[in-house]
Amino acid sequence: MNNQQVWKNYEHESKVEKFYASGIDGFHDYHKGYLNFGYWTRDGMTYEEAAENLVRHAGELLGLGQGSILLDVGCGMGTQDIALFRACNPESIDALDVTWKHIERARIRALREGVGEDRIRFHHGSATKLPFPDNSFTHLLSIEAPEHFDTREKFFHEAFRVLKPGGVMVLTDYGLVRPPRNMFERGAIDFARRLWQVPKANIYENNIYQSKLEAAGFQAIAIDTIGKYTIPGYYFEHRRPESVAEIKKIRGFWKGIVGGYLIDVGVYGAYKLGLCEYLIVCAKKPII
Repeated sequence: MNNQQVWKNYEHESKVEKFYASGIDGFHDYHKGYLNFGYWTRDGMTYEEAAENLVRHAGELLGLGQGSILLDVGCGMGTQDIALFRACNPESIDALDVTWKHIERARIRALREGVGEDRIRFHHGSATKLPFPDNSFTHLLSIEAPEHFDTREKFFHEAFRVLKPGGVMVLTDYGLVRPPRNMFERGAIDFARRLWQVPKANIYENNIYQSKLEAAGFQAIAIDTIGKYTIPGYYFEHRRPESVAEIKKIRGFWKGIVGGYLIDVGVYGAYKLGLCEYLIVCAKKPII
C-alpha cells in the first residue's frame, strides 16, 4: 500500500487534487460515492442506477473475468472498483487516483465491504507516472479522468507501457466534435476547461484523439460518441431541487452550487451546440 504523495503547488496534479478534494468529506456515501455522468439507457433511471450502468458497460467492453488483472486510473472513491470486483471477479484490481481523500475513502469502503487488499489495492499517484512495472496488467480502465491528465497523450504512453501484450483499454472521456467557430465558442470552452482543471493540450477532435492513441502504439481503436445517453441525464439530475440542496449541504455554496453549476452548464451547453461529445474509447496493445 503506497503512501500519500505530495505535489508542489505549481504542479497540475496539485490543482486537480484541490478541485476534487474540496468539500469531499460529506461525499463518502452520497450517490454511493459515484462521481460519473451515468449511462441513462432507459426512462426512470435514478442517478445511482445510471452510474452503475456506465461502470457495468465499461466492464463488459473490457471483457473482464476470472484471471483479469485490472488497473483503474482515476478511480474516485473506489465504488466502481468494488462493483467490478463483485460483477466480474477479476484476479486483482489496482486503482489509482490523484486525490488523497478519494484514496482514504476508497480504502474505508473496501474494508467495510469486506474486500481484502490482496484483491483491490488503492494507490495515490499520477496517471502520467504510473507506479507499476512494464507489462503488469491485462486490462486498463479510466472513467471520466483522461481529460484531466497532463497530458492525456503522456497517459496513453504510460497505459501502453503497463499493459501486457494483447491488453485491452477502455476509457470514457470528452472530446471536441468540431473546432470552435467564433470567439464566443472559444471563450466558453476555455472558461469551462480552466474551471474544470483540463489542460489546454487535451482539447482536440476525435481524429486527433485516435492519432495520439496510434502514436502510443495502440491498435483496434474504436471511438464511439454516447453523449445523448450521458450528458443530458447528468445535467437534469443535478438541476433537481433535491440534488441542488444536497450538493450545497455537502460542498457549500461556492464550490457546490456556483462552481458545479457553471461546469455543468458549460458541458451541457457545448454538447447542445454540437461542440463536445462524451466518448467511449476501446483500444488494444498488440501481441507483437
